[in-house]
Amino acid sequence: MQMKKLLSILVLAVSIIAGCAGTPFKWNDARRISPGMTTSEVTQLIGQPNTVKSTGDVLIYVWVYVNSLNGTTQTLRVDFKDGKAISAPPIPDSFRD
Repeated sequence: MQMKKLLSILVLAVSIIAGCAGTPFKWNDARRISPGMTTSEVTQLIGQPNTVKSTGDVLIYVWVYVNSLNGTTQTLRVDFKDGKAISAPPIPDSFRD
């Protein structure tokens, strides 16, 4: 009986881990991003981005978090120029943690 319970817990844990991908972040933390913040300040607040790319002299950080368990996807983009955020990302009030 104990082995069966342990196996059930293990299967549940693997399912939870497999059901999520990306960098989880909180919308309330993302709302704290403001123009002029450095890449280091933003990554300390949000975590490491999933993707970093450049377009001309703009560096684009993108965070994506997919939770297939509840069917949600969160995406956040912050553009940097000269190592500082150009603007605060627009986040609708309806986006809650």
